[in-house]
Amino acid sequence: MRHRIAAGPRSRKRWAPAPCLLALAGAAVLACAGCHTYGVSAPAGADTVMVTLPRPAEPRDVTARLFLYRTTSRQTGERLGIGRTFEVGSGRQVRAVLQMEGLAPEDPLQIHLLWVNPDGKKAFVKEVWVRPDDWARREAGEEAGQLLLLDRQDGRLELESRYGIDPVRLEEEMHKPEASRLFRPGRWELRVYLFRQRILETAFDLVMME
Repeated sequence: MRHRIAAGPRSRKRWAPAPCLLALAGAAVLACAGCHTYGVSAPAGADTVMVTLPRPAEPRDVTARLFLYRTTSRQTGERLGIGRTFEVGSGRQVRAVLQMEGLAPEDPLQIHLLWVNPDGKKAFVKEVWVRPDDWARREAGEEAGQLLLLDRQDGRLELESRYGIDPVRLEEEMHKPEASRLFRPGRWELRVYLFRQRILETAFDLVMME
C-alpha cells in the first residue's frame, strides 16, 4: 500500500538511524568502480543516475535513482520533459525525483536534496525525515507540492522536490545586492544526501527561452 505523508523536519530525539543504514550510506562509494568518493555523479548525456547501496546480511540491496523532469500530464499522470536542460518560462519548474527501493518498513531515513546554483551557492534545500511509524501512516499530506510517497509492502520511497524557474525571479534578483543573488541561468547541480553523506549528484543547464 502506498501512502503520502508530509515531508518536513523531524526531531532527532525521537529516533536514531539504524547502524546498517549508516553503513549503507557510506557504502555508496563501493557500489561503482571509478566513482568519486562522494558517491555517483550523472555521466554526460545520462538523464538518470543510479547507485546500489549494499546491505550486509539483508536479502537485497537498496537502489537509489535520481532524475529531473519538467511537468506532469494532467490527462495521463506521465512525467514529461525528462532531461538535463530546462528553459526559464512563466510558471515553469525543474522537478527532481528520488526513488529508492529495497528499504525495510522500519527504516528511519534522513534525506537532503540540495539545489546548487552556477556560482556554487546553496539556492534551496529539501530536508526529509522518515520515522519508522511513518511507514504505517494512512493519512495523506502535502507540503508546497513536494510529496513523499512510501510503499510499505515493496519497501519503496519516492521523494519529489520542485524549484521554480519563472522569469519573475530574475527580476526579483535584480533588486538584491549582487552577492545575495541566487537565481540565474547556467549550470546547476542537484545533490542527494542520506544521513548527510552524498550518494547521488546530477547537473542541469538552465537557459533562457529563445
